[in-house]
Amino acid sequence: MEDHEEKRPRIDRSSLKAIFRLLWSHRRSIALGLVALVFVDGLQLVIPKITQHVVDDLAQGSATQERLVLAGIAIVVVSILMGGCRFIWRYFIIGSSQKIERDLRQDLYDHLQKLSPQFYDRTKVGDLMAHATNDLQAVRMACGMATLASFDSLILAIASLSVMMVMNVRLTLLTLLPLPILALVMFRFGSLVHRRFMSVQESFSSLTERVQESLSGIRVVKAYGDEESEQRFFDARAKDCADQNIRLGMIGGVFDPMIGALAMASMVILLSEGGSMVISGEVSLGEFVAFSSYLHTLIWPMMAVGWVVNLLQRGTASMDRLEKIFTTPPDIVGGPCEAPPDTSIEVRGLSFVYPGTETQVLDDVSFSLPGGSTLGIVGRTGSGKTTLVELMMRLYDPPAGTILIGGRDIRDMSLEALRGFFAYVPQETFLFAMNVADNIAFGTGGLSRGQVEDLARKVQIHSEIESFPEGYDTLVGERGVTLSGGQKQRVAIARALATDPSILVLDDALSSVDTETEAAILSTLSESLGQRTGVVIAHRISTVKRADLIIVLDEGRLVESGTHDELLALGGIYADLHRMQQLEEEARRIPSAGGGD
Repeated sequence: MEDHEEKRPRIDRSSLKAIFRLLWSHRRSIALGLVALVFVDGLQLVIPKITQHVVDDLAQGSATQERLVLAGIAIVVVSILMGGCRFIWRYFIIGSSQKIERDLRQDLYDHLQKLSPQFYDRTKVGDLMAHATNDLQAVRMACGMATLASFDSLILAIASLSVMMVMNVRLTLLTLLPLPILALVMFRFGSLVHRRFMSVQESFSSLTERVQESLSGIRVVKAYGDEESEQRFFDARAKDCADQNIRLGMIGGVFDPMIGALAMASMVILLSEGGSMVISGEVSLGEFVAFSSYLHTLIWPMMAVGWVVNLLQRGTASMDRLEKIFTTPPDIVGGPCEAPPDTSIEVRGLSFVYPGTETQVLDDVSFSLPGGSTLGIVGRTGSGKTTLVELMMRLYDPPAGTILIGGRDIRDMSLEALRGFFAYVPQETFLFAMNVADNIAFGTGGLSRGQVEDLARKVQIHSEIESFPEGYDTLVGERGVTLSGGQKQRVAIARALATDPSILVLDDALSSVDTETEAAILSTLSESLGQRTGVVIAHRISTVKRADLIIVLDEGRLVESGTHDELLALGGIYADLHRMQQLEEEARRIPSAGGGD
């Protein structure tokens, strides 16, 4: 047994309380189901009594055809009533557990939406998928079948024992001798189930993460011909997941037969002692048969103990994992203020280090941009350009008083008001697995086809979409895989324009289009922006040269700022970048020298 199994963990009481809270939220439906369950268990005790009278009548020779028919009819009627009540408790109890899973899944999704990018930087996607699948299912089973089996076994055990005690106290006490052993077995195996189920969930998370990563990067895997390595990695994770499930299954493989053996031990005691009592005349044959039926009914609660413990241990283990997510507070919390009247941007001495690192990404950056103007941001790779705009939108949290919009500290604004200002087209364009029109209209609540087409014309992609097999109804595939890089960027820009933003942020969003298309898009965008504020990050100087203010970042510091002409006159980094890009452009225009015979 592994080292981590040496310590005996106890079920986290908070996890049990959380499960009880979930059940309490559906208390009316569950109560109705439990009432129906009580009726089922009560009716189930009637049939052995009917059988007792029939057997005694047969043994004494007093049975008649009429009495046997009446007994048969009574059993059929009781069975029909039991079937109806079973339908009711299944509808209410199992239905409630399904609703609990639905509500819990919605709560999990809503909470994940509130968490900042920092949380996703440190949390694996596979782990989150395990929470949203296996963990939720385990909690549902704990709230549904475990609740049902707990009450059913408790009610049935009390009722059966009561009837058995009334029938014969000595025989009842003898048949209950194996119960203390059952309690010891349950205590030991219950803790093992909890630990091993936690290992199963962790292994499943690791497997899911590997599958997600491999499928997301399948084109890279294919390009490098690395399928064999990926297969080895997957085999290792899949084997570990299977091994953990086998180890968990081994508990059931030992526990369930042991419970069954203890139950059968009670039956052996009944046959031995009860048979002797029938021979001696202490009990009638009918009472023996009825007692045997009640003991058989009692076996289910004994068996259910193991099943309930298993389900509850799994449910509390999963609830514990889910509670860790639910109790994770958002790293970024909005303030009380609403949106200011204008969209001027001011940055004051902004310095920033990503949480968990020591690298200074931005160092004492300051500038001011009037509302309705366009800001251009250029700089070498890794100079902090994207970080700056992410801080403006509070995707990461800037220090207090360092970024102001409309003269108001963005930390004082509600997140809804702040992010309602922005439409953001990031470097890595993401499209949803929908058709082109739906991708453009995403986040707007719906646009007419004419409005979608107008937006497509503004970004110079309308004619290309019209050439697609199904036009605007063409599915773009997962992450827009059926479109080229330039097409994805232009659809993303159209999507940003569709929201009619106050501040439009383009983070190197034209890097995959040619210079002629870029010029046409920028010309249209300058008209579309109007009084809106624009923030354009680019490596190409041609993308930002029309901006009202251009800032140059280098190793996190703002080293130059001004208009295009002013920066060229400085003769610094911006002028160097401009000169190199001009040389590259001229080199592309020169025809390749012919050569060779």
